[in-house]
Amino acid sequence: MLSRISDRLRDKLSLLFFLSPTLLFVFIFIAFPILFSGYLSFTEFNYAKDAVPTFIGIKGYTETILHDGFFHTALWNQFKFAIPYFLISFFLSLGLAILLNELVRGAYFFQTIFYIPMIVPMSLVGITFAWFLAPDMGIFNQMLRNVGLGNMATYWYGNSSTALYSLVVARSWKMIGFTLIVFFSGLQSLPESLREAAKVDGANFWQEIRYVMIPNIKPYLFIGGVWVLINSLKVFVLPRVVTEGGPGQSTLTLYLYSWKAAFQRLDFGVAARIAYLTALIILVLSWIMNRLLQTEEV
Repeated sequence: MLSRISDRLRDKLSLLFFLSPTLLFVFIFIAFPILFSGYLSFTEFNYAKDAVPTFIGIKGYTETILHDGFFHTALWNQFKFAIPYFLISFFLSLGLAILLNELVRGAYFFQTIFYIPMIVPMSLVGITFAWFLAPDMGIFNQMLRNVGLGNMATYWYGNSSTALYSLVVARSWKMIGFTLIVFFSGLQSLPESLREAAKVDGANFWQEIRYVMIPNIKPYLFIGGVWVLINSLKVFVLPRVVTEGGPGQSTLTLYLYSWKAAFQRLDFGVAARIAYLTALIILVLSWIMNRLLQTEEV
């Protein structure tokens, strides 16, 4: 009996020993930052002036949500960015995946072509599109002038009405490859017999998409949709590199505001609150998407 207990104890200690590097890494670089930033979100703490954080509880969240004009602007900009980005990335990648699924040959070649932008760093994407959309020498404005639409040429990143949507185009170009592959994998997993049965019943191509393909790839739609949703709200690199939140505050996003609060104003309390409010928005919208794309039990 004692030897059996001793063997179990030795096995547990051995397991703990081999897991200790991973557990230590998780605690130092994941658990502790999450817990400490969560605590900071309930405090007032200016790193330049305050020796220690001052706990203020839920008051900080109330002040931020109700009275912080920068937060209101960033939140509004975030949804102005997120809605077109989600629509473009989700539905365009789904449409392309359906078209690739119909190809007899070359589908995997086109998958590779669409995925290549994922390898490009986001900062380089921002710089490239800034050059592409430059006011005078930019390729896009030159194309508009060549086809007689020179009156539409503008400084796309320098115009407050177009800067945010120019960032949407740049980010969509980079990120669309992942969701395309997820949706294509779902379509490839469908048994061919389902579509054949639909054709026998007289369904056309669009009816196959609506009644056969879409209902049977809902788990893949959920995975891709959550990925797009998270990326539509975690926007930092592009506005940081290309526009710095301008012109004015037209491209100030929640993550960029959190960064500015922490490293320009040195107000870690506000920065932590913005980060946690963003995370809460992501969780709520992910839950809603889960309800919308919930797989039906048969």
